[in-house]
Amino acid sequence: YTGYRYYDKAGKDVRWPFGYGLSYTAFVLSSLRKEENRVSVTVTNTGSSAGAEVVQLYVEPPKEGIHKPLRQLKGFRKVFLKPGESKEIDFVLKDRDFAFWQDTWKVQKGEYTVCIGTSCKDLPLKTCMFKEGADPKAPEHQKGSWYESLEGIPSLADLEAAAGIKYEEKKASKGSYTLENTVSEMKEHSLVMKIMYKALSVFIGKSVGEGKDSPEYRMMMESSAGAPLRSLMITGGIKGGAIPGLLEMANGHFFKGIARMIKG
Repeated sequence: YTGYRYYDKAGKDVRWPFGYGLSYTAFVLSSLRKEENRVSVTVTNTGSSAGAEVVQLYVEPPKEGIHKPLRQLKGFRKVFLKPGESKEIDFVLKDRDFAFWQDTWKVQKGEYTVCIGTSCKDLPLKTCMFKEGADPKAPEHQKGSWYESLEGIPSLADLEAAAGIKYEEKKASKGSYTLENTVSEMKEHSLVMKIMYKALSVFIGKSVGEGKDSPEYRMMMESSAGAPLRSLMITGGIKGGAIPGLLEMANGHFFKGIARMIKG
């Protein structure tokens, strides 16, 4: 239930549906044809300018049995057309496009709806395909769980039941921090990381120009202070010994950290 899979299943309206895009021209999809596992559609540029459209194919599984997204993207094709020009494009579906994971990949027996359009919400063309396969039963943890209703926020108990494991929070302590730890984790026990967290907060606050309660600020803080130091080295382009040196300082080795930063 990541991204559009959640919003569609939970019936949540969004401003810009997955796959949505604007163009200087207009397109019409027509003449949907099905032959075994091959689906074809005609795309026509009905506007006055040349342009491109991304035609998307989604598969809706049977609603019975184990929980699944309402629909999933299984193919897309980008087509460039001149004004008035039409082109036929096709998609070939494989068994894997209808499969789900339950110890191994399985295809549930039943009727599937194949939808074609220009976003996960704009799907004017539909056809059905019947697939032979397994008859999976819904697991015990599914009944009444968040994964079945998608109402509110999932609980830790729901996650543990679905994953089949017990969650154990692992907290690193000063002296054992690694590049996999975050600034947010270390700032509680390290002065240098507390300073770094404050510097990031000030810098991001000025960059987004909004308060700390704004989605932009929180997203930027999570992707920087909430990301592993290793990610900061990669995405932030921080090379040399700066990050490893700060890590040494966070672990209580101040002079060793200075030496690491100088050495590069």
